[in-house]
Amino acid sequence: MEKPLNAKELERKLKKDQKAREKEEKKIKAKQKEAARLQAQAVSDGGGAKKSDKKLRKKGAMDESPEDFIDPETPAGQKKLLASQMAKQYSPAAVEKSWYAWWESSRYFEADAASSKPPFVIVQPPPNVTGVLHIGHAITAAIEDAIIRWRRMSGYNALWVPGMDHAGIATQVVVEKKLMREKNLSRHNVGREKFLCEVLKWKEQHGGAILKQLRILGASLDWSRECFTMDELRSKAVTEAFVRLYKDGLIYRAHRLVNWDCTLRTAISDIEVDHEDLAGETSLEVPGYKSPVQFGVLISFAYPLEEGLGEIIVATTRIETMLGDTAIAVHPQDGRYKHLHGKYALHPFNGRKLKIICDAELVDPNFGTGAVKITPAHDPNDFKVGERHNLEFINIFTDDGKISEMGGSQFEGMPRFSARTAVIDALKNKGLYRGTKSNVMSLSLCSRSKDVVEPMMKPQWFVSCNSMAKGALDAVKSKKIEIIPPQYEQDWYRWLENIRDWCISRQLWWGHRIPAWYVTLEDDEEKDMGSYSDHWIIARDENDAILEAKQRYPGKKYQLYQDPDVLDTWFSSGLFPLSVLGWPDDKPDLSTFYPSSVLETGSDILFFWVARMVMMGMQLGGDVPFQKSDKINLDIKRVHGYRQWCNKLWNAIRFAMNKLGDQYVPPATIAVCSLPPVCKWILSVLNKAVGKTKFSLEAYKFSEATSSIYSWWQYQLCDVYIEAIKPYFNESQDFESARGASRDTLWVCLDMGLRLLHPFMPYITEELWQRLPQPKQACTKDSIMISEYPKVVQEWTNDQIEYEMEIVLDTVNKLRSLRPSTDTYERRPAFVLCRG
Repeated sequence: MEKPLNAKELERKLKKDQKAREKEEKKIKAKQKEAARLQAQAVSDGGGAKKSDKKLRKKGAMDESPEDFIDPETPAGQKKLLASQMAKQYSPAAVEKSWYAWWESSRYFEADAASSKPPFVIVQPPPNVTGVLHIGHAITAAIEDAIIRWRRMSGYNALWVPGMDHAGIATQVVVEKKLMREKNLSRHNVGREKFLCEVLKWKEQHGGAILKQLRILGASLDWSRECFTMDELRSKAVTEAFVRLYKDGLIYRAHRLVNWDCTLRTAISDIEVDHEDLAGETSLEVPGYKSPVQFGVLISFAYPLEEGLGEIIVATTRIETMLGDTAIAVHPQDGRYKHLHGKYALHPFNGRKLKIICDAELVDPNFGTGAVKITPAHDPNDFKVGERHNLEFINIFTDDGKISEMGGSQFEGMPRFSARTAVIDALKNKGLYRGTKSNVMSLSLCSRSKDVVEPMMKPQWFVSCNSMAKGALDAVKSKKIEIIPPQYEQDWYRWLENIRDWCISRQLWWGHRIPAWYVTLEDDEEKDMGSYSDHWIIARDENDAILEAKQRYPGKKYQLYQDPDVLDTWFSSGLFPLSVLGWPDDKPDLSTFYPSSVLETGSDILFFWVARMVMMGMQLGGDVPFQKSDKINLDIKRVHGYRQWCNKLWNAIRFAMNKLGDQYVPPATIAVCSLPPVCKWILSVLNKAVGKTKFSLEAYKFSEATSSIYSWWQYQLCDVYIEAIKPYFNESQDFESARGASRDTLWVCLDMGLRLLHPFMPYITEELWQRLPQPKQACTKDSIMISEYPKVVQEWTNDQIEYEMEIVLDTVNKLRSLRPSTDTYERRPAFVLCRG
C-alpha cells in the first residue's frame, strides 16, 4: 500500500490544500470586484461617447449586474442555487461548490438490497488510515466513480462501498514516532493499553483526511455502508475467518524463517520489503548505528578440518551469521572435496562440529571455492538445506538485532553489524581470515523503518495456501475472473503456482489480536508460551477458550494467556469484499451484492491483496469476490489538457444557451426526417459517439471512451455544427423553419452530450445540465446523475449524410491548407465547383 505521511506532513498537506482553495476564492472575488468597478464606471459615464456606449452594449455590460453571475449561498445539503447568468469563465471552485452535499443528502449514492434492478458492485480498495490522497488514489477513485456513475445511469442497482484500512505497521510507526518526538517515550514505556488509546486518538484526529478528500473529488460512494477494517463488524469477521480456517486445517503454527525487522521487532510481509541493488562495496546508514555500515562485499575465511585434514574456505556477505553455521555444503560431483564427504569442520569460536554435506541443489561447484557455509536459521536457501539434511537451527539474534547467548559469550550483546567487524577481527587473530572483495548484491530493507531485514526463525501463525491457490488459478483460467490487461495473467499464474505459505502473525500492538489462547498447566515443565504446540486453543472469544480448556483438561489447574501478536493487515484486507457486506452474518447485502463486479487496483498488489481476496473469498464466501482486476495507466498531460478543455465546454454551453433563448421550451420528441442536413448529420455522429463510448466502457477501455466523447463535443458539435447553424440565427424569416429545427437539435445534443460525459466530469456536467431548459411534458429527473445514460437511437443513423458531410469537411480543410501561413487572420473568398 501507499507510503504513509507522518502527522507533521499530514498537517502541512492539509494546510497547503486550504491555501490553494483560499487562493482560488480570492481570484473569483477579484474578478467580481473588477466587474463591479466596470459597472460603476459605466454608470458614472452617463451619456458618454456613442462609441463607448456601443462597446458597452455589445458586451452586455449596460444590462448586467455583477451579482447576476454569483451563485447565491446554498444551505447545507440543499440543491445548489444558481446565479441568473452563467459566469463568463469556468471556475472549478465555484462550480463544484454545494453539489456533493446535495447528492449525498438526496441519497443518490445509496444502493438498495431489496431492489429488483441488476446489482453492480465495486469495493473500494481501502486506503490506509495514515494516508492522504495521492495521484494513485485519485486515478483509482476517478475510474471507479466513472464506472459506478455509468452503471447507475444505465439502470443498475449500483453499489460502491467505501472503507479504510487500519494499516497495522504504518499506523504504529507514525504513533510511535509521535510519542518519542513529543514525550520521549516508546510504546514499551507506556504499555499496550495506553499505547492503543494513543493510536485511537490519533485516528480520530487525522484518520479521516483521505475520506474527506474523496468527497471533494466527487466520488459517489455509498457512505451509509462506510466501514473500517478494525470496527466491530469487521473485527468479528476477522475472528470468524481465523477460527474457520484453523478448523479447516488451513491455519497452523510453526517455527519458520520470516522477514524480521529489528527496529520494529516484528515480522513483516514481502510487500513491506524493498530491495536495493548494490553494484559493489557500499556504505549505508542503518537505524541505530552512528556510523555507516559496509555492504556489497564478499568475505572469505577458513574453517579448520578435523583429523588434520587442513582447512576448507567459504565466503559470505554476512560474516556475522557464521556464528550460527551448522554445516558446510559441497557438490557431490566436485572432485576437490570427495575425500571430505561426511567429515567435519570445527567452529573456531565455540568448537561446534560442522558436517560436510553434499547438496547438488544449492551448490554450484564453479562459483567461488565450491564450498558453502550453511546457516539454516538465518538464510532462506540454507533453511531448505537444513530441512533436507536435518540440520540444527541456531538463532543467534535477539529480537532487537543483538547477538544472543547462542552466538557465543565473546560476541553476546553486540549489535549485529558491530559484531560483523568483531568477527572479522577475531578471524584475523586466529589466522583464518582470507580476504574481502567487492560484490554485486541485493539488500533487503523494510519500507517502513528502513532497517536491514534479517531472516530469522520465529514461531508464527501461517496460512496453508496450496489448495486455495489452485482455486484462484482455476478461476482465472476458466475466465470466472478476468484480469485486464491480460498480460498480467502470466504473472498471476507464476506467483500462484509457486506460492509459499503465508505468515499472518505480526509482533505489533495495533491490529486484530490473534484469537488464540495458550494453556499453561500447573505440572508443565516448560512454562514459556508456545513450549507445547498442543496447548493452543483457537476460539471466538475468551469465554469460549475457557470452556474448551475445561473440557480438554478436566480437573487440572491451568492459566490461560492470549497470544499477544496481531494479524497481518493483509488478512483483514483479504476479507474486505466479504466483510463490507456483513459476512459472516447472512445479511441482505451479502446475498444481493456478493460477489462484486469489478476491482480497479495497481499491479503492485496483485498478489499481496488481490490474490488473497480471491483465495479467501472462494474459501469462506463460496465464490470469487469479483469478476474483473483492472489496472490503468495515467497520463498527467491528458489530465491537464482536459482541465483546459473544461473552459471550452463552459463557453460552448454559454453560446448555445444564448442561441436557445430564455423562452425556449424543448420538444418531447424530435422528428429527424424533417431536419436540415446538418442537423441529421450531428445526430448521426452523436449516435456513433454513444455507441463507441458504451462499447469502450463495457471493455474497460476508458481512454477510448473519453476520446470518443471529447472528439464529438470538440470536433463535431463545437467546430462544425455550432458554426454551421450560425447563419440560421440572423432573424431572417427565410430561416424560420431551419432555425427552430437547429435549436431543437442543439438542445438534444447538449442534453445527451452532457449525460454522456457525466461519469467522467460529474460536477461541471451537473451544473450545466441544471441550466438546460426541460420539456414540459417529460418526467425529468432531479439530477443528471440519476438520469438515463444515452442509448443508440437507430433512426438517427445516416451513413449517406455522414459520407456527404465528410466531403464538405474535407473540402473545407483542403481550402484552408491553401491559405498562406502569413494570412492567418485574413478571411479570403473561396469558390467550390460541384460535380452534381
